[in-house]
Amino acid sequence: MRRRVSFVMMIGFVAVSTALAQTPAGRGRGPGVVSPEVSRDGAITLRYSAPNAQRVTANGEMDGQPHPMTKGENGIWTVTIGPLPPDIYTYAFNVDGVVALDPRNTNTKMGYGGFGPVSVVEVPGTEPQFYDVRPVPHGAVRIQPYVSKTLGVARTVWVYTPPDYDKGKNYPVLYLLHGAGDIESGWTLIGRANNILDNLIAEGKARPMVVVMPLGHAIQSFYAGPAKDATPPPNPADAAASGAGALSPFARDLLDDVMPMIEKTYKVSTKADDRAIGGLSMGGGQTINIAFSRPSLFRYVVLMSPAAGRNLDQTYAAFFKDPSVANRQFKLFWMGVGKDDTLTGPGDKDFDALLTGKGIQHTFVLGEGRHEWTVWRHQLRDIAPKLFR
Repeated sequence: MRRRVSFVMMIGFVAVSTALAQTPAGRGRGPGVVSPEVSRDGAITLRYSAPNAQRVTANGEMDGQPHPMTKGENGIWTVTIGPLPPDIYTYAFNVDGVVALDPRNTNTKMGYGGFGPVSVVEVPGTEPQFYDVRPVPHGAVRIQPYVSKTLGVARTVWVYTPPDYDKGKNYPVLYLLHGAGDIESGWTLIGRANNILDNLIAEGKARPMVVVMPLGHAIQSFYAGPAKDATPPPNPADAAASGAGALSPFARDLLDDVMPMIEKTYKVSTKADDRAIGGLSMGGGQTINIAFSRPSLFRYVVLMSPAAGRNLDQTYAAFFKDPSVANRQFKLFWMGVGKDDTLTGPGDKDFDALLTGKGIQHTFVLGEGRHEWTVWRHQLRDIAPKLFR
């Protein structure tokens, strides 16, 4: 039986978290500290109580720079950043070399691996933003559990279904992949993909679609059982499928477990014309692996600050051998990256040049921003209207 995540409950949780973050203290969290505090002009004031600390800085997505904090006589460190434009920002403190969340802020983004959790603050606009809840019809986000035969572990995939989903059929489907610092909940809880799609669909800018958000790491889902790495069952075919350009374990799980489940369980089209795949950072690299290895499966390919890697023309020699295959198969091949992205930006520019040199038709957008969610939410808003047209 499918478990459904109430969209109203999600929004209520975020609202309560934000309210608690602004509550003056004395509520079991130490001295009276309000953090974060957002001014009317968009400046963010952060505070951290550490009477014995020698140095505290605030670091995060606000502007990509560490901000030294000033210690007051009461032992509370303070810094004001901005004003900043309306958006959702993440941050953490560095306290004498130790990374710490904001203990006054219960709005937290989960992390994975070397990317730890961070605190979240939103600078509001004069009206709800494109990623906020608006008074429009809302879809739902469902948590779909499954046992991966490919990986040998229990996992979940988060699935957005559009407003009035039960009244339609043969919906187009976007497989939307997260980055290395997130898990399957990332595109919903911090990316706000569901809100973005609700608003675009209500405005008539995007077609109603199902969005499938799988777990990108080869592990058991934290929502499905104890944490553990995948243990794929022996498969004689794996030896023949290994080597440069072979499908990753995640890619095989997506193609052999997730897609068949989605097409059996949900009211989605099974035509390649109605399939899109896209991802950010690590998920962008996974998108390349899948789309270049199985170009006949998807007509829309979206790469957001992708971890493209090097020598892709050698890794995917068959794909690059005949550009007409990609140009015929892909109705849209889109890649975007922030101009200040120092992590994947240089490689993405090289990848753009490689595609151009090989005669593979694509769109490359060098936009604003760094390697962070303040870029990818905007990219989803910009690209969703281009899908399934």
